[in-house]
Amino acid sequence: MDKLKTLLENFCIAWTACIVAMTQGDLGVLSVKHFIDASETGVLTGLAMVVASFLPWKSKWLGIFLVGLFTAIADTLAHIAMFPYEAICTGFGAMLLAMLYERVFKRKIPT
Repeated sequence: MDKLKTLLENFCIAWTACIVAMTQGDLGVLSVKHFIDASETGVLTGLAMVVASFLPWKSKWLGIFLVGLFTAIADTLAHIAMFPYEAICTGFGAMLLAMLYERVFKRKIPT
């Protein structure tokens, strides 16, 4: 159950960052393709974070960094970028969302 929670929380972080980056903040242009592409990014990131949860070291900052790194990699693999450096922006956005998540819920990012 803990691994499912890790998958879902990191899916949501990556999915949100991907949707915002793909639309460049204009959520009025959302389409089904955006949802599918963001879902692929979210699933890949969530699965990567589940695998990373088996690492022997745990750190708040490592978890936040890995969310951003895995989101950037997953975004590159999931779809063709809408603008240059989109994957980097998506990864950075995911790191910011992960920090916000950590701050609001006062819990460690699941890794």
